[in-house]
Amino acid sequence: MSRRPARTRPTRAQTRERIMDGALDAFAERGFQGASQEDICERVGLSRGAYNSSFQSKEELFFALYDRIIERLQVRLEASMTEALLASGPVIDNFVKAFVSNYSFDRKWYLLQAEFRLHALRNPAVASHYAARQARILTVIEHAIARVGEQKKPVGPGKLSRMARLLLAVHEGGMFQGLLEPTEIAGGELLEFFGTLVMARALAAN
Repeated sequence: MSRRPARTRPTRAQTRERIMDGALDAFAERGFQGASQEDICERVGLSRGAYNSSFQSKEELFFALYDRIIERLQVRLEASMTEALLASGPVIDNFVKAFVSNYSFDRKWYLLQAEFRLHALRNPAVASHYAARQARILTVIEHAIARVGEQKKPVGPGKLSRMARLLLAVHEGGMFQGLLEPTEIAGGELLEFFGTLVMARALAAN
């Protein structure tokens, strides 16, 4: 008589990922305030105990999602830089085009982030955590700009900071316009146009 294969319990990391995926769906559909812990647990087939052992609040869950976004962004930027350096032609054009082609627009994340910003602005304690993640994203972008600048001229820290903020604003504004006018603006179109323009102008004037 053959033995049944032993059932393995999911790891803590796997459970957290399941909760995060379910939460992203719930938040995008019902809103950050509207989605309940019970709704998230039901979507992923986990108990409230499993949820509470992974996350103590919806804010903590949001920031775990934000951390995951930052990690994925860093990977995409590194891949885009590698492609840009291997391709022929202007490195700035190559870098922005590579990033846009590697970037997968996440509508659910954008909807959640847009709502959570207002929540953070109304709650100073939450806002400080949000600002810390924003600073991490800017650091990742600054690093990418600095690597592009190495192919032309070194970029000073003050200019790096301003360029990173401007590119982030272009990116987020482009996502909003893409959702608002999906038939008029293709995904990444505004980022590719203005990102290339901003970086070329700033690095040329450096």
